[in-house]
Amino acid sequence: MYHKQVIEKIILPSEYPAEIYCWHMQVLNFLRQSGVKVEDVYMAHRLNDDISVSNLFEQYQYTKFLPYLEFMIADQCNLNCKACAEYSGLVKEPHFADLKKFTADFEQLHKFIDDIATIRILGGEPLLNPDVKEYLKLSRALYPHAMIYLVTNAILLPKMDEDFFKTVRDTDSIINISLYPPMFKKIENIQRMLQKNNVKSRVLPPINKFFMNQILEPHDQMAEMFLNCGASQCHNIYEGKIAACGKPFVTKYFNACFDKNIPEDGVLDLYEPNMTTKKIKDHLITPFERCRYCVGNTWVDWKTVSHPDSLSDWIVNA
Repeated sequence: MYHKQVIEKIILPSEYPAEIYCWHMQVLNFLRQSGVKVEDVYMAHRLNDDISVSNLFEQYQYTKFLPYLEFMIADQCNLNCKACAEYSGLVKEPHFADLKKFTADFEQLHKFIDDIATIRILGGEPLLNPDVKEYLKLSRALYPHAMIYLVTNAILLPKMDEDFFKTVRDTDSIINISLYPPMFKKIENIQRMLQKNNVKSRVLPPINKFFMNQILEPHDQMAEMFLNCGASQCHNIYEGKIAACGKPFVTKYFNACFDKNIPEDGVLDLYEPNMTTKKIKDHLITPFERCRYCVGNTWVDWKTVSHPDSLSDWIVNA
């Protein structure tokens, strides 16, 4: 109907099922693959007392709404998973987000993006960061309407104190458990503990496989890869910069470990002069060179690696 000019514009709602993390971007990428111009996609703002019919809809590129954002507060992890998408097993020295700097960066983003549907706080393993509670508080203070998830492998949850669980409750956050084999037999006890502490939780289906999708020689399907890649919908903020996915920020660990030069491009400096909402939104839907080094997923059995310095643990057909 759009191509027949029966429909001139397509409107996406701000509210959507919370369990579908990247719904907006999935739909937007589908529309773009179908030949819909980005400038013909609009957003319907959240319904509140300030909204009227005259300002309910706004062009997607200009609306200060972001469907999804995630950020790492610990690059390292307490599991060394083969084919980890964040290369956490290759992090030689502990690296935590700096709370003061991140606060300034998040406030800078808020000038241009004042509403986010879903925020996921990640690692590595985020519970390794001693300031984890402060990131929950900051996220809720800046984005009061967001669904906030703290993504953890749950290993450290039994060691967290009452103040941690109180912060989770007070910020109306959700403990999002990635369930790996070491925790299969322990998850029921973990869930009972979370219920006892009256915190919301969501356990993902058991993870028995990981996928690898990185290659060493670039392909020429950059745009196609970007539009078909689920990770391109997982927008990341890291050390004052924002990117469509987290790969530009963590590829440095792969390059350092294996002495490679996979591009680390695709980032936008949030402090760039004359920054605008449109610059950010346009950047997040633009393919970049790093996409040439990703391909379709090759599934492998999940396992930990004690010495994660073999290319075959990270590269497709290495």
